[in-house]
Amino acid sequence: MSVDVTPTKVSTKDNATSTSASPAVQGRLAALDVLRGIAILGTLAMNIGIFLGGAPEVDPLTPLDGAITTFLGLITDGKFIGLLTIMFGIGLEIQRQSAVRKGETWLGSYPWRAALLILDGLLNYLFIFEFDVLMGYGLTALVVCVVLTGSPRVQKWVMGIGVAAHLAVLSLMSLPVVMDDGRYDMLSRLGQNPQAVTPEQLAEAARLLDTTPDRVLALLAAEGGGAGGIGPAPENLLSPTDSYWEGVVGRFTNFWSGRGEIPIMFVMGMGLFLVGAFLYRAGLFEERGARLRRWVLIVGFGIGLPLDWGTRLWLGEYTGMFNRYFTSALVAFGLLALVAAFYAGGRRPGRVGTAVSNVGKMALTCYIGQNLIASILFYNWGFGLAQHLRWGVWNTILAWAFVSAILLVFSALWLRRFRRGPVEWLWHASHAWIMARTMPFVERVNARKAARRARKEVAAGRPAAD
Repeated sequence: MSVDVTPTKVSTKDNATSTSASPAVQGRLAALDVLRGIAILGTLAMNIGIFLGGAPEVDPLTPLDGAITTFLGLITDGKFIGLLTIMFGIGLEIQRQSAVRKGETWLGSYPWRAALLILDGLLNYLFIFEFDVLMGYGLTALVVCVVLTGSPRVQKWVMGIGVAAHLAVLSLMSLPVVMDDGRYDMLSRLGQNPQAVTPEQLAEAARLLDTTPDRVLALLAAEGGGAGGIGPAPENLLSPTDSYWEGVVGRFTNFWSGRGEIPIMFVMGMGLFLVGAFLYRAGLFEERGARLRRWVLIVGFGIGLPLDWGTRLWLGEYTGMFNRYFTSALVAFGLLALVAAFYAGGRRPGRVGTAVSNVGKMALTCYIGQNLIASILFYNWGFGLAQHLRWGVWNTILAWAFVSAILLVFSALWLRRFRRGPVEWLWHASHAWIMARTMPFVERVNARKAARRARKEVAAGRPAAD
């Protein structure tokens, strides 16, 4: 996730996509690191309820608790995963520009980078957290990096097709809810008050949905993350939490059902990756991009925010998928433009901005780290805090703040001594190791191709190219 950003003037002699390049500044762009940090901490806020799993003793929600729970859902659900997806697209464009600036041919070694990201996601899913997003991002990056070899016109066409396909998929997935025959009504009601879910209700919902109680819990966790936790005990989740190795076996056994979100993330990522790349190239983070930032703010906060909150509050029973994977992404664009505008004039981060940007610089470490820390704290194979505390909305907020504080302190201390986070270092070292062993082969293949082209040109009576 974390990418060294040193955008300077870019040569336009290489690919068709080397159009206007961003921005002629020295060093890292502060806005990008801050945005990555916000996305990581926001993703934790969305997922914290999954780790809590619900406590055996939960006080009934007061009206204030209910209002806060609703508000937390409005500001967290889908927004930060959308922002994280956009940031991946921006990072991909930065790496493309970096390759062109060095005189290298894109794709270059990027497919190996994407493959390493897929491997990171696979390991994170199997050994730490079943709701990993890295695998989906890596698969999407493998396709989008090829699209970026095309002309800007081709990229815009693919971007439009990706957004249209995403809307079509969401519409198809929402049809069973809109045409509700009673099966999804119970799931909706359980989601409104997850703390009160009983084993009998789980069994009935599983029967109506033709699935297992564990899968119903996973669905509730995915929809209700950050909104106060799930009622039944953590060991009833899709992967058991009493034993670490039982959890690993559970995630391996339920691999395909546990990876059911990847197709949605792939289709959504196709559009958002390319939109992020286009906005970066168009100067969203430069002073010249003021007009573009205003338009993105209008789309994100003027259109996306009212649409997202309005449909959630009044049509949420029918628009859950649409909100999580589309309107939330619109709001994420507004947040992107807001932070870009704040730092566009060369403003340096203050204390808060620096702390958040440290998390952004170690985004891959902090994403995997937050899942590991929360698992150790709240699952029964660790300290099992979710089973020993009276849980509620306030403790959910405190849990998020505590894990976030660990990430903020750790990233600040680590970056005082090291340039990269530990996972980032391992990722770069792995990439360097692969390149050292594959580049000689690639160079031989390229040399043979060049020799064949030269022979064909000579045979055709044309002088061979240098």
